[in-house]
Amino acid sequence: MRKWKKLGALGMASLMAVSVMTGCQGSQKTQQAATSADTVKTEGAKTEGEKTDNPAPVVLRMWGGVPAEAGPQAVCDNFNQLYKDKGIQVEYERFVNDDTGNLKLETNLLSGDGVDLYMTYSTDALTKRAEGNMALDLSKLIARDNFQLTNYFGTLAEAYYINGKPYSIPTKLDQYGIVLNQDMFEAAGIEIPTEWTFDEFREIAKKLTHGDGQDKVYGMFWNSQQDLTYLFTYLAAQTNGGDPMYKNDKETSFDDPVVIKSVELINNMMNVDKTSPTHTDSVTQKLSQESMFLTGKSAMTVGPWIVRSIKDQASYPHEFKTAFAPYPVVEKGQRKYTQGGYGDHLCINPKSQNIDAAWEFAKWYATKGMLPVVEGGRVPASNTYNALEVTEAFVMGAENYLDAETTQKILITPADNYAVPSITNHIAEVKKIAVEELEGIFIGKQTVEDGMKKAKARADELLQK
Repeated sequence: MRKWKKLGALGMASLMAVSVMTGCQGSQKTQQAATSADTVKTEGAKTEGEKTDNPAPVVLRMWGGVPAEAGPQAVCDNFNQLYKDKGIQVEYERFVNDDTGNLKLETNLLSGDGVDLYMTYSTDALTKRAEGNMALDLSKLIARDNFQLTNYFGTLAEAYYINGKPYSIPTKLDQYGIVLNQDMFEAAGIEIPTEWTFDEFREIAKKLTHGDGQDKVYGMFWNSQQDLTYLFTYLAAQTNGGDPMYKNDKETSFDDPVVIKSVELINNMMNVDKTSPTHTDSVTQKLSQESMFLTGKSAMTVGPWIVRSIKDQASYPHEFKTAFAPYPVVEKGQRKYTQGGYGDHLCINPKSQNIDAAWEFAKWYATKGMLPVVEGGRVPASNTYNALEVTEAFVMGAENYLDAETTQKILITPADNYAVPSITNHIAEVKKIAVEELEGIFIGKQTVEDGMKKAKARADELLQK
């Protein structure tokens, strides 16, 4: 218990730092104002503290990519208990956050059927949905209730506006880093890195790779079958900032030295050093972080969204402890940014018949209701949460499997130099081009130089039309 008090003090200091950084007043309460004439009013829905005699409450349909048992169902249960006499209830439906799952979500959004509010997990998807009339412009609701996003999330919230307007409430603080098997590092006599270069990272991966065939343990698993672009963008963002695929809104950065070296690092580890499964193996064998990292077949992997699986000992039993390290940079002194920002963008379907009720849930969830999903590894973005509660919830049940010190440092303690995205020009198409050319590189059909040159030519032509 003494250990947690110490961590709580660290967490509280971090929370104070965020408040100073953003100029926020964490205790500011939302003002409830009358509904404006051009805002949809949901019959039967009342704000918190009001009661209704309506026996048939509004039932919201909330879609998210996190399994219900990893926190969302508990969130809904808490909300439904709190609002059972106030005219609003919520039901959760999980969609898989892949191309098929997102297409299913968007089909329902466009038809106006089955979705009142939902999570968006990437900036390009948020842009597409905002511009495609699949996400509600929240400006009028924010003004009506004086629920200014900067009061809760700082000025960083404005980085996720689309064409200058808020189409979502950012709910999760994303801070990423390399996930590593602390036991393997200790057995190899390697200290957990607090700073490292590409070359140092590559050499450590070599030291941690051993065995052959089915018994081979890889130093690194890049998880490339899930998304090819985040591999190099996470690395390049440490030096180049939040728009690692762009020089400006008319030109891509696919010829940038840091970008090139990031792609070279991944390609070399897959295809030269053999310290990571190849992209072909990852796709054809349907590898995952769980099947590689949690079974001890890789010493490191790329992102801490695996935390909920680390805590799920029933499904993924393991005995080692997981720690975290920052992403490596090309050379010492090149770390200018922290890879991170806000995620889990909570949006409202503009075709919903329950917009007021959905807005009520969205405000509650972002500022009060997230603790159950913290246990699954999601850190609240709002400054309204108690840092001690967040830290304890994050490691709850996994004290023997998560290294508390590096968890706090890499994933929870907020930074003041986030690599914040600011350019969204044709981002979905630019990403698609990058994926196509990267795939050609990683499967050995073209060199890094040729592939990135083609990616730049194709994407620049698109941007300059």
